[in-house]
Amino acid sequence: MPLYQSDWAKAPAHAHAYRARTTTANGHYHLIEGFSQPANGSNTDQHVHFYSGITSFDNGHYHRYYGITGPAIPRADGAHYHEIEGATYLAYSAAPPIRYGGVVYVSDGFKERHRHSYKGITREIVGNEPLGW
Repeated sequence: MPLYQSDWAKAPAHAHAYRARTTTANGHYHLIEGFSQPANGSNTDQHVHFYSGITSFDNGHYHRYYGITGPAIPRADGAHYHEIEGATYLAYSAAPPIRYGGVVYVSDGFKERHRHSYKGITREIVGNEPLGW
């Protein structure tokens, strides 16, 4: 018996793990990894998940990212996966000089900023109730 019901009669709440690598920009790339937000859905109902996080810390910085997965894509075993795709938010290419500490929210117009794009698929389903529970 497969791990997941093929008819998903109860459309259980579940989440997905995901992992992807960004494109290279300014000579470096980042990894994104995490878990989607839980959603009720089946392998055939076209549900989606919200996901967000920060990239790996590389080249002295990280980027924020947010997204909504594509609709559920059925697998042969009755489970499903989702496609993820997007772009990170901008980050400074070099750390801005801060004389007295604090956070810089507005660019002075002279600092180079960059972003990366990413594309991948979700991995295993996590956090759902066991069958017959």
